[in-house]
Amino acid sequence: MKVIPCSLKCNALYHLLLISSFCSFLIEIFEKKLFAGVCKILKNYCFISFSFKPFFSLLYLICLTGQVYAQEIHGNEQAAIIAREDSIIKKDIVDVLLKGFQKGKTPKPPKEQKTFMTIFPAIGSTPATRLVGLVAANIAFYLGDRKTTTASVILTSISYSLNKQLLFPIRSNIWLKNNTWNLIGDWRFMKYPQNTYGLGGGTTTSNKDLIVYSYIKIYESAVKNVYSKLYAGGGINIDYFYDIDDTWNKPSTDPFKSYGVGTGNKSLSTGLNASLLWDDRKNTINPEKGSYLNLVYRFYPTILGNSSGWASVYADFRKYFCISPKKKNILALWFLYWGVPKGEAPYLLLPSNAWDSYCNTSRGYVQGRFRSKNMLYAEAEYRYKITANGLIGGVIFANAASYSEPGSGKYKYIYPAVGAGLRVKLNKDSNTNLVIDFAMGIKHSNGFYLDVGEIF
Repeated sequence: MKVIPCSLKCNALYHLLLISSFCSFLIEIFEKKLFAGVCKILKNYCFISFSFKPFFSLLYLICLTGQVYAQEIHGNEQAAIIAREDSIIKKDIVDVLLKGFQKGKTPKPPKEQKTFMTIFPAIGSTPATRLVGLVAANIAFYLGDRKTTTASVILTSISYSLNKQLLFPIRSNIWLKNNTWNLIGDWRFMKYPQNTYGLGGGTTTSNKDLIVYSYIKIYESAVKNVYSKLYAGGGINIDYFYDIDDTWNKPSTDPFKSYGVGTGNKSLSTGLNASLLWDDRKNTINPEKGSYLNLVYRFYPTILGNSSGWASVYADFRKYFCISPKKKNILALWFLYWGVPKGEAPYLLLPSNAWDSYCNTSRGYVQGRFRSKNMLYAEAEYRYKITANGLIGGVIFANAASYSEPGSGKYKYIYPAVGAGLRVKLNKDSNTNLVIDFAMGIKHSNGFYLDVGEIF
């Protein structure tokens, strides 16, 4: 087990204090001296709120952390911008940064907004990506009365790493008036060299094989409200991998080529899906209570041009308990099954850690470390306040995953991980946190993770 030296923690805290002071100075110049008139107009008359709140804090905290889990910015799909009755006593990072020159001013009540936009840059690195540059944006809006309609969200980002990994996702979660329909989209373009290690839980790092490929993903689904918070519907799935290059140069058997499905120069899978969704969480950015269940059956018949028919099942269940209503400490549970019950899926579409819908499973292990025909996953996370005003919080978590073995289909190995992290409030109205986590798995596996919004 690796322990972060106390001196490193103190050094980081010292730099964070310097950064906060510097940010306060910059904002004071912008507000008081250079752009006071422009800022006043934007604050008082713009119906679209461009949230620069997280800009300074997010950019400098990412630089301070030095490592970011940047395979993809985690998109919390429903950015419910809910003004809370007790928000006047809450604090976020901007309240702290603006504290110096807002003394004596009477705070204005928040205006109701129908559109909320955020744009921010980030830099960082991980062992899998090295240095990464990224710009992300999201826009939330309402297509009906806020009392009866959930906020719709479109979010995107573009990132490039020194490992020549390019990602450009566009995600959408559109709620029609009175939540009668929910339209869900996941479009991605990726040029993504990444290591793979073979199938099952018994693989070793000596089997590491770099696969270089480009990927176009188009998933669109529509589900209709059928009862209470229950939705049912379906959609299309298109996965196109091309320019696939296997760099294996060892005398032993190539684990990628030996699989034989989707291992050529290109692979196209076209399918349909049937979906069942239950979601009674009031705020999906940072749920305090409620439950979420998403069942998706994807099938790829030969009639749609697939070389052989196959199907996959994705079952995602999450439950949230408010352990301390006064302090709002939360226990969050997550269970996931992802499997291929019929046929043979292309290699790059097989269940794999951190390749779930939001690329968040198995903190503590590098993305793609394990891959198999079936995957079982469980995680528990305890979220608690450190400061009474909610500005700083913390989490402790544990997860475990198991992967079926080729041939027998048995689950022989379990890969656990534990971790802890800090939460910094970026926006007290939407309850959005900056996530800074460190996780440790077994066999010297570990990693830092930085995100916006809770992991699940």
